[in-house]
Amino acid sequence: MHRILVVDDDATNAKLLKFLLVDEGYQVTTADSASTALTHLAQNSFDLLMLDIMLPGMDGLELCRQIRATNHVPIIFLSALADVKDKVLGLRTGGDDYIAKPFDPNEVLARTWALLRRTGQPAQSEAELRNGDLTLDPTEDSVTVHRTGKMVRLTPIETRLLHALLSNVGRTMTREALVIKVWGHKYERSSNQLDVYISRLRNKIEENPSEPRMLLTVRGVGYHFQPTSSGREQQPL
Repeated sequence: MHRILVVDDDATNAKLLKFLLVDEGYQVTTADSASTALTHLAQNSFDLLMLDIMLPGMDGLELCRQIRATNHVPIIFLSALADVKDKVLGLRTGGDDYIAKPFDPNEVLARTWALLRRTGQPAQSEAELRNGDLTLDPTEDSVTVHRTGKMVRLTPIETRLLHALLSNVGRTMTREALVIKVWGHKYERSSNQLDVYISRLRNKIEENPSEPRMLLTVRGVGYHFQPTSSGREQQPL
């Protein structure tokens, strides 16, 4: 699971970014100042940083300079400073990308995905998995449905969930095991998070989502992947 550090002293904006990124399957830590961010960086490793420029005390540009002295972690500036000169300064300081506020959530997610991919931060095994009617490409967050010949885009969470099920053909994955593997935290019985994402996957890959043939529910236990054609063993391509 990719780890992202969001540095922004605007609590509302930091909360929005965290919600947006966590929903896509990233693990997110927030910091409201440069000093707090440096503490996190000294104690943990991150796959990507999102920095506001206008921070209390040390600003985001100076923070970026200090980070770049020892660390090549990808950095995206998210700032209300939207002039071209501000963007150029951010990139010359060491930023890899620059997004002006207010931002479009889809643009943030797309640029996050693109930067992680460009800088060689794979989320999971790069090997494709083929099983029955499906071929999953984790590096592209996509699955090809062979009965239709169509390639379907997935979110990072959907990719990890389908990868877990495809990698365990022949046995039922419990809810607890799937939640830990996909989200990295304990299963909460009151949450329907897993069911929502199973439903999303069914809508994308099943011929009739209301009568699934591949993503099967095992009542009281969890979920089971059933190949719809020959080739029960997963095959790295």
